[in-house]
Amino acid sequence: MVMLFASGCVHFECKQHGGTEVRSLTTEHFVVTSAMPLEKHKVQAEKLELMWDTFATFFGADVERARVPIVLLEDDDEVRYFASGYVGFVRRVGPTVLVVGAPDEEGGLGSSTHELAHLVSAFMLPRQPRWVAEGLAAMFEDAKFKDARTVKMGRWNEGRAQEAFILGALSLEELQQWQSPKDAEAEGLAYASAWAWMHYLANHDEARLRRLFAGLRSEKPIAEVMTEVFPPADAARLHAAVKQYLGDARFRGWETSLRRSPKIEAPVTLTDWEIHSLRSRLWFIDRESGVKDLEKAVALAPNPLPAGAAVIKARLEKAAPEDLLKTYPDAPEVLVEVYANEDKVPPRAVIDAAVEKRPDDPELLLIAARAAWASGESEAARKFTARGLAVAPWSTDLVIHKLQIDLAESRCDEADRAWAQLLSLMNERSNALSSKPMQTMQKLLQGCRAN
Repeated sequence: MVMLFASGCVHFECKQHGGTEVRSLTTEHFVVTSAMPLEKHKVQAEKLELMWDTFATFFGADVERARVPIVLLEDDDEVRYFASGYVGFVRRVGPTVLVVGAPDEEGGLGSSTHELAHLVSAFMLPRQPRWVAEGLAAMFEDAKFKDARTVKMGRWNEGRAQEAFILGALSLEELQQWQSPKDAEAEGLAYASAWAWMHYLANHDEARLRRLFAGLRSEKPIAEVMTEVFPPADAARLHAAVKQYLGDARFRGWETSLRRSPKIEAPVTLTDWEIHSLRSRLWFIDRESGVKDLEKAVALAPNPLPAGAAVIKARLEKAAPEDLLKTYPDAPEVLVEVYANEDKVPPRAVIDAAVEKRPDDPELLLIAARAAWASGESEAARKFTARGLAVAPWSTDLVIHKLQIDLAESRCDEADRAWAQLLSLMNERSNALSSKPMQTMQKLLQGCRAN
């Protein structure tokens, strides 16, 4: 059956149910899955890689080892079909993420660019105070291709500028305290102020912005970096300069000519059951439709079931995941399913073999780190955790595991940096910060400092 909505048929569907071919294209930093015609698909994959290049140029840094999964649907209407009210979203499940959006026909980078900016900047600047993270995402969200090799971003955002100008842009001291979500007006002013400061620095004080990036990449505490880059004696003058800048509205925007030609691996065509498995993650709100897609995935999978389909079947039937180990003793998907609970750890030989098969799987690397730590292999635990954070720097689970290791080994300076990184990742999940485990870690950190 072909499902219809305002703009036409849903393209991201298996052929048996009226869809078209769905492929994945792997680039240096992304895995881009779409049902778009192959040439259009390649163009969008190239754009994402060129956006990465834009980030690398802006930050003066690059990361070779990264794979961000992206699903590009046909248009905004198709995104809304799966996620009513949205034109793009990021779905997080543990250390893994999935960015979903549609291409921008006017030369942009897609409707999820703000969230994608958060993810990509996390590779190049793992420690970000909230105002820096949101200011950067707001700067990058309007990135457009002037031509095939030139990207421009940071154009004047009239809405943000007016809000920050009329209500009065917050000072850096006030922005530094921006952690917990506030009422809508206060949140709006904080976002607008973060954009205003980042926009001002990028256009009128680039040297200071470079020093900020360098400091946040260093091992210094964030508070010390802020004091060095924004000395108290300069704070009032800079605040006044930002407010004057908003009134004058003089800006250049930021433009870069890209340095390289993206490499794209040969396309991989998804099978019908794999399409439905992925579709189940596209239902952002409608849980029931997600379950139906999982049921279709199992029904369409070949026999004997591939490990991924067997995991889905076990979930649907609420079967004990450990039973899967009898048939799939070393399948990475099964190991993730069985050992996702941190109270359970697999034998080291089994998890090492799985990591060798999928060395860039952050969920496997987290399990490997826990297994190594449980067996007393501190160095191996650190190694797996570092590898996990290299491919998923947004993962609070991996940062928490690193923090626990640092605290257990009384590495107070490293624990301080891990805590700062955790705060920057959890700033929109403030309720989690008040949980008992988080409060316990904070007390342990305070004790570590005291000793």
